[in-house]
Amino acid sequence: MPKVIICGQKHLSIPNLPRNSRHTLIYPKPFPTGRYPIEKIWYPLASFMAWQPVWKGYQAIHSFNRILYTNKPWFLTFEDHRILYRNPQNQVEAAIYELLNNRLALDNCQKIIAISDYAKLRLVKRIEGWKIEEKVSKKVDVIHPNFPIKVKQSKLYQEQQNLQLVFIGNHIARKGGVVALRLAKKAEKLGLPITVHIISGLEHGSGVPTDFPDRSKYVDDLKLLKLNNVVFHRNIPNDKVIELLSQSHFQLMATLHDTYGYSIIEGFSVATPAITTNVCALPEFVRNGENGYVLELPINEIRHWSNWLHGEKTKTDEYWEIVDSTYDYLAEQALQQIMQFLDRSDKREHYEFLSAGALAQAQLVHNSEKQNELFDNLYAAAAVGV
Repeated sequence: MPKVIICGQKHLSIPNLPRNSRHTLIYPKPFPTGRYPIEKIWYPLASFMAWQPVWKGYQAIHSFNRILYTNKPWFLTFEDHRILYRNPQNQVEAAIYELLNNRLALDNCQKIIAISDYAKLRLVKRIEGWKIEEKVSKKVDVIHPNFPIKVKQSKLYQEQQNLQLVFIGNHIARKGGVVALRLAKKAEKLGLPITVHIISGLEHGSGVPTDFPDRSKYVDDLKLLKLNNVVFHRNIPNDKVIELLSQSHFQLMATLHDTYGYSIIEGFSVATPAITTNVCALPEFVRNGENGYVLELPINEIRHWSNWLHGEKTKTDEYWEIVDSTYDYLAEQALQQIMQFLDRSDKREHYEFLSAGALAQAQLVHNSEKQNELFDNLYAAAAVGV
């Protein structure tokens, strides 16, 4: 059986690999080992991690968000176009990235795997007009992330308890935790039977995409963690996250930007529908009224929230007014959607329909057993003749 080296960004590799491969998957340690991986010395060096033959007897490489310099057969999985460049600071870095980008057109680059149609769109638009455009475009396929399916049937709606909503995300503002907290405040004022669970490391402010950089602006929102209808879990083990997802009616992730949204698929694996936004890849697997609800934001041609400002503009009062009003807008839209649900005479049947839709999405598109066979076949084909 082939031996396959797995390298690149770990957070992306976990849900985009076979879970029980019949082949041998090798996870090399970063070089130098310890707290300072090689990209800390010079970022482009990260793409040279797997050059041969550091590990003898391997037949292929599967890289995640890294274009590699290797003669071995290799696969690339990516989440957006950022694999193609990292803001080169000089001509040497620019030359390195051109060298790496051109390797995508070589025959030993077996397949370029986008984790979503959004990711494919970002790559295709980025290479428009490049010499390698035609060759690279033919190699790109979409294979969605996979997760183990935890349940065999949809959930029943229990009307005697509060409606349980759960937010999951370390970035409390970008991912929609601020929206969840403002929704909880609105629900409490109206006396609605809603409980909001927050699982988060509460990262926010400078350095987080879409956030206003001044953390003091979020002080009042974080005080809402003490509301009577909010349960704050901070960081808990993944098995406890799955347990809470299975006990919740909806996962709420009113995000301003997220290249995918893995926690939503984890929710689907326990038949929990989602309430999310229409940005990036999310509308590809959350369909309004079928397996959850989609809150509409203004988006541009690359599916990004169109009011997102960048650079120094994020520090202006104008940008805080934009994000602040957007949090309020999404909280109100989510509240109205939930109130409509609670007012339905057929909410039990409707909820079971949404739950069945969530589970079906996980089973048909994100099923780890099906993806396991798909990846194993790719690896076996690449190893032939090596």
